[in-house]
Parts: sequence; structure tokens; C-alpha cells
Amino acid sequence: MSSDTERNRDKLIYEIIVDRYDQEWKRTNDIDSKASSVTGFAGLLATLTASISGLVPQAHYNFLFLVPLAIFILSAVFGLLALWLRDFGAIQPDVFIDEYANRTETEVLRRYVGTTSMLTMYNFEYNKDKTKWLNIAFSLLVFGIGLFFAIALVNILV
Repeated sequence: MSSDTERNRDKLIYEIIVDRYDQEWKRTNDIDSKASSVTGFAGLLATLTASISGLVPQAHYNFLFLVPLAIFILSAVFGLLALWLRDFGAIQPDVFIDEYANRTETEVLRRYVGTTSMLTMYNFEYNKDKTKWLNIAFSLLVFGIGLFFAIALVNILV
């Protein structure tokens, strides 16, 4: 293979790997944004539920509002767990400069592709953990909302 063909292939591989790395970075930001929204909404609903259960006249099943309240609080905790995992792997510029000094363009591309590929896989696995906590938080939030309305309806009808 000619050196120009090899260089073009290496640059193409580099662009593909860097694009995938950027996708994981965007995915991490999206997950963090969703986790923040779920946590805030769950906290708001917990406050609303506590207020409503305190303001509603003592109905037959008023104490049941404690169940969705606990679920909203649990949802907020799982959302915070998803936010807490914030360890996105990235290459530090000073390390990059030291590690790749005095190397040819092909060597730099190949080593950088290897390092970035490894970090992309690390970030992919890390994002799977964040997503797991976020899915639990969202499921609890939806369940809590349904339960809240069911209890409210029972209180109205009784």
C-alpha cells in the first residue's frame, strides 16, 4: 500500500473514531439533562403530593398519599444517582502532547485512534450504567404519577 493511501486510510479511521467519541460525549450530556429533569420533576411532584395530602380534608384514604410521595422521593434519588456518575473519560491535552511528541503523522494517528477507541468503549459502558439508573427513576416517576391520580380519584369518589 502506498504511503498516501495508508495516510488517507488512517485519517478516515481517525475521523470515524473521533466522530463516535463525540457521539458518546453528546449521549452523556443528553443522559445528564434527562436525569436532571426527572430529578427536578420528581422533587416537584413530591412537594405537591405532600402539600395536597396536607390540604385535603381528612378523607378515608388520605394516608395513601404517602405511597406516591415515597415513590417520587425514590425516583429523585435514582435520578440523582444517574447524575452522580459523571466520569467521562477524555484525553488530557498535556498528556497528548507529551505522548505524541517526536512521532510521525501516521504513528500519531494510529496511537490516537487506539487511545480514543479505548476511551469510547469506556464511555459507552459508563453511559449504560447512567441509563440504567435513569430508566429506573423515570419508571418510578410514571408509576408514582399513576398511583397519585388513582388515590386522588378514590378520595374524590368516597
